[in-house]
Formats: sequence, structure tokens, C-alpha cells
Amino acid sequence: MSQLTAFLAHRFGWETYLRPFLYKKLPSGVGWSATLGSLCALTFAVEAVTGMVLAMYYTPSPDLAYRSIQYIMEDVQLGWLLRGIHHWGAGAMVFLVACHLLHVFFTGSFKAPREMTWVVGTMLLLLTLGMGFTGYLLPWDQKAYWATVVSSNVPRDIPIIGDVVTRVLLGGDRVSGLTLSRFYATHMLILPTLMLTSAAVHIYLVRLHGMAADSQSDSTSGRIYRFYPEHLARASTAFALVLAALAGLSALGHVPLEKMAGTVDPAYLPRPEWYYMWLFQLLTYFSGRWEAVGSLAIPLAGVAMLFAVPWLGRWPLRRLADRPLAAACGVSGVVAVVYLTVTAFSGVQPYGQVVPIPDRALTPVELRGLEVYVERECAYCHNISNQGGRREGPDLANMAAKKRTVDAMMEFIKNPQKVSSLSIMPKYDLPPEQLQGLAEFILSLNPGQGRHRIATAEDVRAGKIQQRTGAISAPEGIKPHPIIKGGNR
Repeated sequence: MSQLTAFLAHRFGWETYLRPFLYKKLPSGVGWSATLGSLCALTFAVEAVTGMVLAMYYTPSPDLAYRSIQYIMEDVQLGWLLRGIHHWGAGAMVFLVACHLLHVFFTGSFKAPREMTWVVGTMLLLLTLGMGFTGYLLPWDQKAYWATVVSSNVPRDIPIIGDVVTRVLLGGDRVSGLTLSRFYATHMLILPTLMLTSAAVHIYLVRLHGMAADSQSDSTSGRIYRFYPEHLARASTAFALVLAALAGLSALGHVPLEKMAGTVDPAYLPRPEWYYMWLFQLLTYFSGRWEAVGSLAIPLAGVAMLFAVPWLGRWPLRRLADRPLAAACGVSGVVAVVYLTVTAFSGVQPYGQVVPIPDRALTPVELRGLEVYVERECAYCHNISNQGGRREGPDLANMAAKKRTVDAMMEFIKNPQKVSSLSIMPKYDLPPEQLQGLAEFILSLNPGQGRHRIATAEDVRAGKIQQRTGAISAPEGIKPHPIIKGGNR
């Protein structure tokens, strides 16, 4: 046995390469935060293993992709667990890579001679986000399809080459079966190869230059801390907790699979995975000719700043207290992303299912306006007494209180920019009778002149409202806002 051990040790370079790698001494003061890098690598390994198994049952075609996911979830033994771990692991990996990058930034560990270590780490963050982007199309459900449609339109804003980039990305002018095949190949082959290569370079640079605290003397502590077994044991403990959390989420949480792509749903609102929600929300603040600012200028400027971080300040100071400007910029960036993410989630609640209306018989003109309100999906941007819609535009229950007139409302709806050059509301060049009806319906919503009741959009489309002069109960699970006093009668 000793001869076999010596043979293998010699053939694999144990004494020259592997032993120094495993037993490399690390700073004794290294804390648990140092396990973030190892957690990123281990989570990627989990994603790779579960992805390989899932690929055995998956067919990347529009006809069979959705059924493949259903088959995995319902018929493959422990398939639900595999897909759950893969799904939650993708989000966990994005979170861990981002936390690792933030830890390096706030501790100043990117300072010379570790500039290229930071650059490669930033590349790994972008590749991780790319894995998420290409991966969420694969289930071929509503969320996958429409989120890809929205996000793939972003490159169109690139001057001159925008259309070419979009066609290369989609394999055509629109999201299709070729897009699905292209994303599958990118997700399974191209991006993993780039990630493995980048990760190998990153680990090499970390071992070459060591951790930022390696230059500090630890001779007085008397404590030995090595990559193996001390650090590996600590990283294994942290990874066990992460893996247990992923398994728990898979067993107890909901692994989303919406209706198949192509299902008609007028109230459906496209939205990406949580780690792209901040960008999704950012796009809502820019429209028209300014759209490229939110879709390209700000994100690209942010990425450029990330790559330039090691060269933005040449002072060797690493403590956060010695870098107030860097601390302020880092905290501001984190707060901005968190705020945009929370705001985006609050804005994707179901809308347009109910419509608050005056608690009385509507006039024929108001009824026509109610039908236009539902048909044109005004709830996509407007609430009524803080209910039934989204908050992109003003609450329509306030129009009467603002002394708006029917003529003024009609003019604004027809051409908002003519009335206010700052308005981002689109033009609605409707027939005069529809414009008048919509204007009178909006002005009838003044809560100061009577109570409101809740109508459903389904009843409006079915023409049932004109037959109902009493209260209409809110659908189960939807509670009227306190302002709408007559909603539950």
C-alpha cells in the first residue's frame, strides 16, 4: 500500500503542488466571511450537478420544454427536489457572489497587488447573472417568455448595432424556438465553460497574492490556520447550512411554474427573477427617447465603475473608516438596488381585477367610460382610491378634487404631451364619445361625493354593471381599501 501511495503521490505531484496548496497557511484572524468565496464555488458545483441531471429529462423545444418541466416535477423520482435545489441555488449563487464582491470592496481587499483578482471576480458576477438570464427562459412558461421579450429589447437601444445584437441574441426578430435552443446551449455549454475558466484564474490569483491580510504578521497569536483542514472545515459547515436551506426551500417553498408560454392573459405583468427586479424597475422611470438611459447608460456605467474600482483610489488605505467616500458610494449603491427591488415587487401585484365605482346607478355616459377604462387597461398605471391598479400614474379618485373638467380631461387623455411636456402617459386618440365617457367616469370617482363599491372587470366586460344598482361584493381574498366605505356590504 505504501508503494501505491508513493506512486500516486509522485504521479499527481503531491509534494510539489498539492501539499503546498492544501496546507497553505492563512491569516489567523480570518473570519467566517472568508468562506464566501468557497461557498460561491460549492454552490456552482451544486448547480452544475443538478443541471446535468435535469438536462437528461429536458427537451429544448417550444412544444416539449414546458412538458419536460412538468414531467420532472411530477414523474421523475425526486425530480421536484432536484429542480427546487437548482432553482433556489441559482438565486443563492447570485446572492453569495454579490456578497463576496461587497465584502472585498468594503474591506479594501482589492488594493494592489490584487487588482486583477477583483476584475476577474467582477467578470464572475456578470457570468453568474448571465447564467440566470439564460436559465429562466428554459421552463417556457409565461414568466420565462415575457421576461425574455422585455429584456431582449434592451439591446435595441444600442446605436447602430442594436438590431444586429438583438437578432444574434434571439436568433431572429422575436423570441422563438430558435431562441430557446440558443439560450439552452449558452446556459449549458458556453457560460459554464467561461465560468470554470474565470474561476480557475480567480483561484490562482488568490493563491498567488494571498488574502489581503496575508501581509500582516500573525506570529504572535500562536494559532495555526491553514486552508486544510481548518478553513475547509469551516467552509464545509457553512456549505452544509446553505445546502440544508436550499433543500428546505425546495420541500416547503413554491418552485414557480406558471402557465405555458402563449397562454392568453390580459392582466399578466411580465417580470424577471428577483435579482433583475431592480433593473426592471429602473426601466419604468424612463420612456420615449430617454429609455436608453435606464436600459443602457446607467447599467453600463455601473459595470464600468465596478471594473475600475481598483484604480479609482490609489491610496493603500484599506480600513472602511479611512475611505469615507468609497464607503458612501458602496452603501448608496446597495441602498439604491434594494430600494428599486422592493419597489418593483410592490408594483407587480395583480392589477385590473377589480374597479371601484360610485355606489349608485351609473349614467349611460359614465358606463361607457367604465367599459373604456377596463378595455384600455387603465389600471396598468392608475389606482382608484389606492385600489385595483398600479401606482405608475396619479390616483384617478383625486381628479375631481383637483378641479379638473370634462373638457380638460378629454384633451389630456387625447394628447398628454400637448398639455404637459413632462407627461409620460401615452396618447389615446379615442372617438369623442369614448373620451367623454372616460372623462365623466373618472370625475365621478370623487370619494367626497359618495361611497364606492367594488365591481369586477369580468362583470364590466360581460355588461352586468348596468343591471346592478346595489353593492357588488369584492371577490374572495380582495379587501376594499378603507376609503371605499361601501365595498363589503
